[in-house]
Amino acid sequence: MKVLYSILDNRYGGPHRRAHTIALQLRQHDTETLFLLGYKGDQSWCPEGFESFLCGHLQCFTRHHPLWNFVAFCAWLPVNLLRIRRFIRSRGIDIVHTDGLTNFVPALAAGLTRTPLVWHYNDHPPRPLKWLLLPLMRCLSSAVIVQGEGLREVRTAPDPKLDRKTHVLYPGIDLQDFEPLRHTPTARARLRQEFGIPAEAPLVGIIGNLNPLKGHTYFIQAARRIKEKLTDARFLVVGRELNTDPKYAGQMRRLAAQSGLKDDLVFAGFREDTAAILSTLDVFVLSSVLESCPNVVLEAMAMEVPVVATAVGAVPEMILDGRTGLVVPPRDPEALAAAVLTYWTLPKEQRRNMVAAARKRVENTFRADIIAQRQCQVYEGVLGRKLSRPGTRKA
Repeated sequence: MKVLYSILDNRYGGPHRRAHTIALQLRQHDTETLFLLGYKGDQSWCPEGFESFLCGHLQCFTRHHPLWNFVAFCAWLPVNLLRIRRFIRSRGIDIVHTDGLTNFVPALAAGLTRTPLVWHYNDHPPRPLKWLLLPLMRCLSSAVIVQGEGLREVRTAPDPKLDRKTHVLYPGIDLQDFEPLRHTPTARARLRQEFGIPAEAPLVGIIGNLNPLKGHTYFIQAARRIKEKLTDARFLVVGRELNTDPKYAGQMRRLAAQSGLKDDLVFAGFREDTAAILSTLDVFVLSSVLESCPNVVLEAMAMEVPVVATAVGAVPEMILDGRTGLVVPPRDPEALAAAVLTYWTLPKEQRRNMVAAARKRVENTFRADIIAQRQCQVYEGVLGRKLSRPGTRKA
């Protein structure tokens, strides 16, 4: 079976890591994934080992040059529909899987070719756009995926017809990629040296592309409060500066300087070595104000790094507060700082037990092969047939 998986952004991030991890597992079920990526920047993701192609002007509305983008979108819409329809037919696509409610052009192409459509509802469009697109999702989709029970209650449960199509499917983590024992103290020290961070300094970090939804403002404000109590603490911000929001990175650098953190907070830019970065941290922070189900939280848990995360999206379902991490309200730098400092007051044994429980939770609930199996079950329901299971292929 062939699945065309469409992501609206070609710049590497959480949705790409999640989709690629599951695509590798789906091959164990004789399911091949092909990727369709909307074009948003020159640093394009190329999924290793998978066929992919770019398609410009797939996004209807943007904050950056919205009027020009909308005109270009409308002009290219017929061409893009024809291109995607041709791709679906020429590659023998069995299912179209779109990532994001606003990623509706591939959904329209699936409708034109009468290809079953799985719609992954994991973005946060403005309310007027949501009201416009939800009827389209209800009409075209064969199945809808949301990334948490709480998200289902908010997004699809109010619409009985849509709710009947809805499946809860969390991200899946490849535990071989996120194995703490693979990262030695020497390697961690070398990476800290690269960033100019002392080997013994308490290090608190955030990983996420630089956009306001990730809450970097609150992270920096929390860092200032942490520094007052933990004077040798250092802070790391890892993430790409987005050309769709070019001023934001500069604003965050100015805020860091104004907060007295110019020499204590490092902006590391985009990095692909997420597991290695996590291995250098003493505490990982998710300060987002809006999320669905952020992969990086599960990755930090798998790496046995203490986690402090805001209660957004499915985060309260991922982290068992006080047992596998700490959950705080969004937009509250004081709560973020207090939670981070809590880890330094915990007895070492309690802290070890917490991160071990976090790793175990990922192993039992969010492992990639488990999630891929559930995704296969969604595809089976859409196609009305069983897919092959690992170890059942004929020679």
